[in-house]
Amino acid sequence: MSFPKNAWYAAAWGADISRELFARTIINEPLVFYRKESGDVVALSDMCPHRFAPLNKGKLVGDSIECGYHGLHFDGSGGCVFNPHGDGSIPKTAKVRSFPIVEQDTLVWIWMGEAAAADPVKIPDFPWLNDKETFVFTPASTFSMKLDYRLIVDNLLDLSHAAYLHAATLGAAPGTKDITDVRQEGTRIYSDRLIPNSPPAFVFTATGAANPDDIVDYWANMRVDLPCAFYMDAGVTLSGRDKSEGNVLSSVQILTPETEDSSFYLWSAFRNYRKDDEVLTQVIADTIKAAFSLEDEPMMHEVQVRMAGRDFWKMKPILLSGDGAAVLARRITDKMIAEDLAISEASESDKRIPLKEVGQGV
Repeated sequence: MSFPKNAWYAAAWGADISRELFARTIINEPLVFYRKESGDVVALSDMCPHRFAPLNKGKLVGDSIECGYHGLHFDGSGGCVFNPHGDGSIPKTAKVRSFPIVEQDTLVWIWMGEAAAADPVKIPDFPWLNDKETFVFTPASTFSMKLDYRLIVDNLLDLSHAAYLHAATLGAAPGTKDITDVRQEGTRIYSDRLIPNSPPAFVFTATGAANPDDIVDYWANMRVDLPCAFYMDAGVTLSGRDKSEGNVLSSVQILTPETEDSSFYLWSAFRNYRKDDEVLTQVIADTIKAAFSLEDEPMMHEVQVRMAGRDFWKMKPILLSGDGAAVLARRITDKMIAEDLAISEASESDKRIPLKEVGQGV
């Protein structure tokens, strides 16, 4: 298993789910989403138990899905509520799995593990996404990337690569010195990066947050709720000035594993300066999209090809000074996966019937 199961994942932006059936695979589980007439979001396993057809190829009838193959209806709890065949009786096993859903901070979160363990308190919080007075936002976007989500986590937690991979779009000058502090709180990691008394990174001069000849302090503080939900607090001030006086260009970047080698990348950037400049908002969105799709993704794809499915640790990577947060994230994620496997194995063991109960003796 390549991902934790007992975890909250961002299924989609809330605006992406409507009264139309919405299909998305998360950690190898095909799912179908829709909104009930009340507006509440439903998530069901996307497979009819009759002939295993995808329910997303059906249609909504009230608050139920009509399977597009043979017409069975399934309600928001996953139970079959209508059988158009024979005498209309409903087989006891005619049900599909439903998943816990919480809509919070403009995102739809899904719990992929045992429903009884779903604790909404553990959902990563992104209150900045609700603050329309302080910030102006790029559109809430989603990329589909043919990448193992762990490679993207590595990438986001090692921002030193920006000076080399993003020299013309986002990064600082190569060789720029930084001060990085990494700390852990449970399954949350903070990686705070400060670049003091330096020329501003290109992204700040290009967007008007700083002048090219300014000497500034700028920061890029990353918070990740593992396995893969990121908030980056980034901004710039004139050197020696308080952070509260700065121009902020921050972002939410959330990964949702689709399969072992594909992921969804949900993101939105937001700033507190030049808020009425709609052209700038689009330029920032286009620049970030270009950096992700033309710089990050091709590089990570080549890494994935060269790893060829081998275990990261068994390949014995060398470690540099900026690798602390990414290494810690891998170790915590590995522990989460191991704990899920242990729970799964214990559950399977509990289901086994002792031999003496079937007359075999021991």
